[in-house]
Amino acid sequence: MAKFKLNLTAKEKALLEHYGYGVVAAGYAAYQIDPHATVKQIIIEALVGGLLAPLLARINPKSLVNTITKDTGTPAPLVQAGVDAVLADANKIVAAETPKAK
Repeated sequence: MAKFKLNLTAKEKALLEHYGYGVVAAGYAAYQIDPHATVKQIIIEALVGGLLAPLLARINPKSLVNTITKDTGTPAPLVQAGVDAVLADANKIVAAETPKAK
C-alpha cells in the first residue's frame, strides 16, 4: 500500500485548516437555520458558504475592518491598525515556522 504525503508549507497548512473550519462552521450554521434540511442540502450549503466566504474576503480585505467598525462603533483607523498588527504577527509566525529551502 502506497502512502500519500503532502508537502505543504506552514502557510498552506494554515489556509487548508482555515477552509476546513469555514466549511464546518457554514454546515453547522446551515443546520441551525433549517434543521429539517437533508444531509445533501447541508453539505452543499457548507461547501458553498465555507469556501466562498474566504474567497470574497480576499477580494475585499477591508470587509473585516468595515464589519468591526460597524458593529463596535470603533473608528476605522484604529481598527485598521489593530488588524494590520494581527496580520503582521501572523505573518511572522508563518515565516518562522516555514521550513527554509536549501
